[in-house]
Amino acid sequence: MILSTLFSLALGATVPQETDVDPLYLVNVELGAQRQGLDDLAAQGIDVSHMYLGAPGDAGPGIRTAELVIGQDHLEALRRAGWKIDVVIDDLANHYAQRLQEGFSTSFAGTTHGSWLTPPYASGAMSGFYSFAEVSSVLDQIQGAYPSIVSTKTSIGQSLQGRDLWMVKVSDNPNVDENEPEVRFDALHHAREPQSMQTTLWFLLWLVESYGVDPLATYLVDEREIYIIPCVNPDGYVYNQQSFPSGGGLWRKNRRNNGGGEIGVDLNRNYPYQWGIDDEGSSSSPSSEVFRGSGPASEPEVQAMVSFISSRDFRTALSVHSFSDVWLSPLGYVEAAPTNAADYEEVGALATEFNGYPYGPASIILYLANGTTLDYDHGVHDSMAWTPEIGSSDDGFWPVQSRIVPLAEQNRLALARTALAAGSYLRVEAIQPVENAGDGDGDLEGGELVRVEVDVRNSGMQDSAATTVQLINVEPPLQVINGSETLGVINSFSTASTSAHPILRIPPGTPVGTYSFDVQVSSAGWQENYPGSLTIGSTETLISYDFEAGGAQGWAVGAPDNASTGNWTRVNPRGTDAQPEDDHTPGGGNTICWVTGQGSVGGSIGENDVDGGTTSLISPLFDLSGSLEPKISYFRWYSNSEGGSPNADVFEVDISNDGGASWTNAETVGPAGPGTSGGWVEALINVEDLLLPTDQMRLRFRASDLGDGSIIEAAIDDLTIFSNASGDCPAPVVYCTGEPNSVGPGAQIYSTGSTGVSDADFRLNASGVPPTTFGLFFYGSGVNDVPLGEGRLCVSSPFTRLTVQQTDSAGEVSQLLDLAGPIVAGSSWNFQFWYRDVAGGPLGYNLSNALEVIFCN
Repeated sequence: MILSTLFSLALGATVPQETDVDPLYLVNVELGAQRQGLDDLAAQGIDVSHMYLGAPGDAGPGIRTAELVIGQDHLEALRRAGWKIDVVIDDLANHYAQRLQEGFSTSFAGTTHGSWLTPPYASGAMSGFYSFAEVSSVLDQIQGAYPSIVSTKTSIGQSLQGRDLWMVKVSDNPNVDENEPEVRFDALHHAREPQSMQTTLWFLLWLVESYGVDPLATYLVDEREIYIIPCVNPDGYVYNQQSFPSGGGLWRKNRRNNGGGEIGVDLNRNYPYQWGIDDEGSSSSPSSEVFRGSGPASEPEVQAMVSFISSRDFRTALSVHSFSDVWLSPLGYVEAAPTNAADYEEVGALATEFNGYPYGPASIILYLANGTTLDYDHGVHDSMAWTPEIGSSDDGFWPVQSRIVPLAEQNRLALARTALAAGSYLRVEAIQPVENAGDGDGDLEGGELVRVEVDVRNSGMQDSAATTVQLINVEPPLQVINGSETLGVINSFSTASTSAHPILRIPPGTPVGTYSFDVQVSSAGWQENYPGSLTIGSTETLISYDFEAGGAQGWAVGAPDNASTGNWTRVNPRGTDAQPEDDHTPGGGNTICWVTGQGSVGGSIGENDVDGGTTSLISPLFDLSGSLEPKISYFRWYSNSEGGSPNADVFEVDISNDGGASWTNAETVGPAGPGTSGGWVEALINVEDLLLPTDQMRLRFRASDLGDGSIIEAAIDDLTIFSNASGDCPAPVVYCTGEPNSVGPGAQIYSTGSTGVSDADFRLNASGVPPTTFGLFFYGSGVNDVPLGEGRLCVSSPFTRLTVQQTDSAGEVSQLLDLAGPIVAGSSWNFQFWYRDVAGGPLGYNLSNALEVIFCN
């Protein structure tokens, strides 16, 4: 309260009014551990552009430092109020303008969409960003190239100065109002945020260029009506171009003359829902950057948007902004979550799975804001709405040309998943193979039937049509018995599970190991495949590290280790935009993992990231000799998408079977694509795919900084080494048929003892043989089925013959097998018994049925 009072006095009537030509400063302000400081800034109409997060447990989201864009008068007033301020950039607009021009190339070739446009995507007049006139032209060009799926651009209304707010619709019948879920993407409410416009156009280009090629793009065009408004504030955007023709202008509001030399209304505080509910989420002062206007929907741009939104039935909507690398949902006007918070959490998590953005209510993870598009969509029209803030603090309001495409691509899937959520959005939550018919021990073994339990989730706002689950791409020798099950309708935000099918059969003799298949989910035009697998035989954990207790446990920083900062360390991490705030291990008491460098509380993103070289984390030796199909799972965090040279470096995982004398690459993450923007990701190494397992195994995790100005952070947690459990081979399987002999229906072969090689206790037995006759056991690696003597030969050559045996008076025989030579753990062999039977037929000999055996350790 004292802080608020001091601040109000310092920024009272004595503060001169800021004009639109004043230079703006980029400053960092320490807020301390309490959220009150943030609310004080917002209440005075200060534009908070970015947050740096501190330790968990602080008030609100743990905010420590706020990044502000302010004029000279506010800067001096903050200092008089006693705030601790760090001026980062003196004249932000000129800084942006200079940076943009230095990084601009007229022959830029870094785009994979829209290269055919004039000008090409990311090559607009404003150092890569399209001008307003170019946006209008680009919409015409896209429609002209794809008239069957893109409507002619339509004005939904005009700005204060008479410029059109252009809209295009993307659908398989763009000029027909179909009964399909409707989605809206709008951008440039704030005139200094051109990356928002570029991102919506990138999504539009991906849709049209990928239609008929990419299944997801095709489905969205066929099954959604997608409306795109790339510039809601044309007057402010044109003003920025007039002030800074090559980009960098920092005008935010529209161009309303408020009198007294004050210009502009914040369009994203002017919507007629909870408008002006308080002075913390917007300002009544015309000089403020968050001035809400003279009344709800007082501005023609907002009037046009409100009229358009009211004429449609948008189920989901994104009002795209920049910057802060966050994904904001309602509520904004009050520090609370909406009643359907669980649904917002679900879709928000899916949308941000690959860009790694924090997500949640705007009022909680950022600041209070009322009269916003976000709350209007949600509160008035019951739409699910979000506001992405695209780009990091290093990108700022005007990223350099080389960042336009990566930032847009980083969010493409997020936009696509938001569009999916407008209707039914089916996805597989879990795939679990379980024993369906077998020996009942729960392990999957040869000769058994396996039911594949599949949980299908509808993460969308509409119920699905009838849904089918089917197994495809099943790896041999697995056999499909009944490959599909129909689940029927799956309600919105509900899960349905298979109950009886699909069913797989594991043929007798199938070796221990992991076998793959795909689960295909189909429903009314939607079809997607999800990878699944089953492991024959159980697994056992050999080594596990959660890095919580017991010190380093032999893990150490090793060569190469020539980075000047950001070397691996085992700590409770302090989060930044690039480094995790929390380790991966579940549980409130678990906090420790390995990370690249530990910064100070409230420190900058680049304070202790990897710089100037490579840092390597090396495991202790571990023994995998004799393990069956050993695998290594771990959770990694990697971010290289921040800083002045993003997506220029890689994270490498190597494995050695000679103690580290030589290394084989197991995984490389980057330089671009999934897994390069933070977030915990699980990875799996199948050791035998890379190296022969030995007792001299090591792992190495390498993070490198090779790009100027890049921000590199990595982390490792919860590493487990496991294998198929020794002794868990399938039970021996009888196959083929023993023909009748002189004493009955035929001889039968079976085994007793253990199939573990190290147990040396495997015994072959035969019964139903004529008494006191001679015969022998033999074996081979292959299966056969051809007539021989009075019986059938069920083993293929070459054969290994055991010593001749004589049956006892009951016609039985037994022989302990010498487990040597070719019989090793993991090998499969087929056995049969040959015997004389003079009375059984003219050929005088016969054979038993056959036995297939897989041996273990």
